[in-house]
Parts: sequence; C-alpha cells; structure tokens
Amino acid sequence: MPASTLSPRLRLVRKIALIGGGGIAAIAVVAVAVIYGVSSWQISARHAVVGPALRVTPAASMAAEGGRLAHVNACYGCHGDDLTGHLFVDRFYIGRLSAPNLTRIMPNYGDQQIADVIREGVRADGTGVVFMPSHALVRLADADVAAMIAHFRTLEPRSDAAQDPSFGPLLRALVVAGALTIEPAVVDRSQLGPSQRPVALGPYLARTTCAMCHGNDLHDETRTESPNLFKVVPAYSLAEFKTLLSTGIAIGGRKLGLMTEMSQGGLKYLRDDEVAELHAYLSAPEAAAHP
Repeated sequence: MPASTLSPRLRLVRKIALIGGGGIAAIAVVAVAVIYGVSSWQISARHAVVGPALRVTPAASMAAEGGRLAHVNACYGCHGDDLTGHLFVDRFYIGRLSAPNLTRIMPNYGDQQIADVIREGVRADGTGVVFMPSHALVRLADADVAAMIAHFRTLEPRSDAAQDPSFGPLLRALVVAGALTIEPAVVDRSQLGPSQRPVALGPYLARTTCAMCHGNDLHDETRTESPNLFKVVPAYSLAEFKTLLSTGIAIGGRKLGLMTEMSQGGLKYLRDDEVAELHAYLSAPEAAAHP
C-alpha cells in the first residue's frame, strides 16, 4: 500500500516502528561499546603481587621432578605437548582461546615472575591471566613451584604452535558479567602454599591438582561439570581409582569427558604413593566437612 493511502493511525504505527527500530539499534551499539570498554579496562588492569617471595631457589637438580609436576598440574595439558601453545577455540563471536607458547615466554621472566603468574595469576607486566587455575595453584608449595621453574629453564625457545589469545564479544560479555573472572580477583592469597611439600600428601594434592577442576572446596564445579569428589571417590577401590587416574577409565569401563582427558594427559604422572594418599583422603567422611 503506498504511503499516501495509509490511514493516519497506520502512518503513526509505522513511524513508531521506525523510531523504535532505530532506538534498539542505537542501544545495541551503546551496549557493545560499553562491553568492549569495560572488558578492556578489566583485562588490561594492573595487579599488585601480594604474596611473599619464593622461599626455595630453583636448581638444575629439580628439573626432572619439575617436568613431572608440570604434567600433573596441567601445564602440558593446556599449553601443548611441547609447551609451544595450544589452540582450543577460534571463533569471532567467542574469541581465540589459546594457551601461549611457554618456551618463548619463560626466558623473558625471572624466577619470581614465573612463580607470580603460576600462583597469583599475575603476568610480568602486572596484567591478570584468564583460564589459568591460579586459584588452585596458589596452594602449591614453594618447592614444587621451584621444581617446575627449573624444568621450564631447560626448554629451548621454539616457534609458536598457536596464536596468542584474544577476546571476542561473548568472552568480553562474560568478563563484564563476572561469569569469566580475571584470576587475581579470585586468588585467595591467604592460602599461599608452604615452603616444602607437606607430609600429608592427600589433602595437598586434592587442594591443588584436583581443585583446578572440582572447585576450591572439591564439592563440585558447575562450569567444568566436575562432581563432588567426596561423593564420587568412596565408590572406588584403590585399584579402581588408580585405573581412573592412569587411564581415564571409570568404573564399568566408562569414559568421563574432562576427567578422562586430565587422566590421560597429566594425572597418569602421579606416583603410586600419591594416588594412595589422595584416595584415602577423598574417601574419608570427615574430610568432606573440612576440605
């Protein structure tokens, strides 16, 4: 129908629709601008390192054990089989989720700066990391961190296997909404690990390695769909638990998604005594109340 034949009411409705459509578009533009602005501010914010200096000096004799611990604590699982980087997702609306090349980065970091990024989630330039589980790794003992650093020092710089991460609209919106946190904001520095590994390895391993996926209290983590370990582990005999951690195969021959990936990637490097102590701790009813 030509515009000249529209009734005054229909003309008014069309005019309101056009104005409304333009208003919605303007609001959308403003919303996107706000999300990009706020998320950029959060991502680029500088953070102070609060924890004390590393109390154990890395030494070459620690390198072999450090390599094992780097596997157990998922360094290789996230940063790739040779630590040259790993790409998880690259979509415009999400962003590029990738773990950077540690062989290229580490030579530019001092020992304390490496410790800070591992346990406090703070890079050498003061910006905070995202996705790296510093909220759990903050509990690592200085001796374990020093051993990992000694291992990293043995690596020759190699070409990147993946581009550095970037934030798309969805990731930025999650940052602004608080659903995706910058690690320094969630690291509890009062839980900084001891100088040496404790005698009781069960609680220590649970609160560091297991907490990366199952939450700081080990009672589940919805974002990774990881269950309450105090409810799951008691159903496993020690032999079954060893099989799970070394092969990723659960009771009944089941595969468990992320748990299977973690077992086949890093948890298989746990020693038998570590697995036994971890099983005993997670199977104890009293531990669930005070993780």
